Amino acid sequence: MLDHLEDHERISYICRLLYEAYRLPVVWLNTEGETVQALHPLGQTRPPVEGVQGLPVEILEHIQSTANSGNHAAAAPLPLLCTTAYLENFVVLPLYGELEQTGSIVIGPSLYAPLTEENAGTLLRDHNIPPGRQEAWLQYYRNLPVLDRMRLYHAAILLYTLATGQALSISELLHDPQLLQPAQLKDSAPDLNLSYRRENTWLHHDPSQERELFRHIRSGDKNGLLQTHAGFNEDQYGLLSKKSQLRSKKNLAISSITLATRAAIDGGLFWEIAYTLSDFHIQHIEELKDIPAVDRALLAALCEFADHVKDNRRSKLSRTSALCQNFIFNHLYEELTLSKLAGVTGLNASYLSQLFKKETGFAVSDYIQRERIEEAKRLMELPGITLSDIATRLHFNDQSYFTKVFKKYTGITPKQFRHDRGIT
Repeated sequence: MLDHLEDHERISYICRLLYEAYRLPVVWLNTEGETVQALHPLGQTRPPVEGVQGLPVEILEHIQSTANSGNHAAAAPLPLLCTTAYLENFVVLPLYGELEQTGSIVIGPSLYAPLTEENAGTLLRDHNIPPGRQEAWLQYYRNLPVLDRMRLYHAAILLYTLATGQALSISELLHDPQLLQPAQLKDSAPDLNLSYRRENTWLHHDPSQERELFRHIRSGDKNGLLQTHAGFNEDQYGLLSKKSQLRSKKNLAISSITLATRAAIDGGLFWEIAYTLSDFHIQHIEELKDIPAVDRALLAALCEFADHVKDNRRSKLSRTSALCQNFIFNHLYEELTLSKLAGVTGLNASYLSQLFKKETGFAVSDYIQRERIEEAKRLMELPGITLSDIATRLHFNDQSYFTKVFKKYTGITPKQFRHDRGIT
């Protein structure tokens, strides 16, 4: 593909092309791990970790292990996709064949999504970064480019194709036999543990019991859920942490909430509501300090999923109207029009308008207004948000129009609403 270029020109050209296409840092390292070429935007210097500055140690170790492996197979090595403990993403491609003596190309660092200062602070505390060094890391994260997972995969594929002249699919890129090896436990193995549990009749719960539990969530039947849950015996739960009973119980609770989330969505609950509930309950459980509190929190979470499904099912909407409501809920802070909903459902706008009003009792525009007022009420419960901010964020023309619509659906003005609740 680039055969007319000398090796050093070819690698330099590939690095420059990838940098210009993705605006990601690109580094060319020789076989000794020394930098031959480095292209990166300003302000992306990685703070030192344990005295090491520059590329993370795990990236350098991988490059070195590849160089020392002595594996000179006919097939080109695939790009390595690596996420560090600090959430930085890298693509590493050891060069082979006629380019083998030229080293490796490294793309990165980048992030899959922007890190808020709160999340970055939590991450840094997890790694025991002292407060005096955290600001340098926060500045580093602010300057890192953001590239979602799929675009990073395509950058890796482009790098591979430019360097080798060969095609590569995403499934081939992700098929790393080392990553797919099952974990080997030091002190036990699944087969031995299975034999031991059977010998002592310490069996896990019957899967039909679990299916019944989540069937009740799917149907919004809290009473049935409580009855089924009462039938679970404590000794039938698995052990998900050998070091901590509390950690094991939290892991079991998180697994149950994840399954409950899927069951609630299958039962018709808006997926954004379901995922938000899941996030809230998992975060709450992580903060708890004892096992009984985790047990109570899990049962409360399962019941809340069932209640939400029940409330959602009372409307008895068609799939089309439910899809519209879900879209409106998820995109309430954006411009919403009948034509946009028609595009989502694949129906004629006029027909959709008639169907939606017949089933919900609201014209589409009135339903959107009502939902925005409900969202406004939630925002007004929060400190530090002005009525003007709320009106702007929810796409009301001005604050006076917002007040007019708010009073239409609540009978009072926004100021009265806040006053009645003691919110200043």
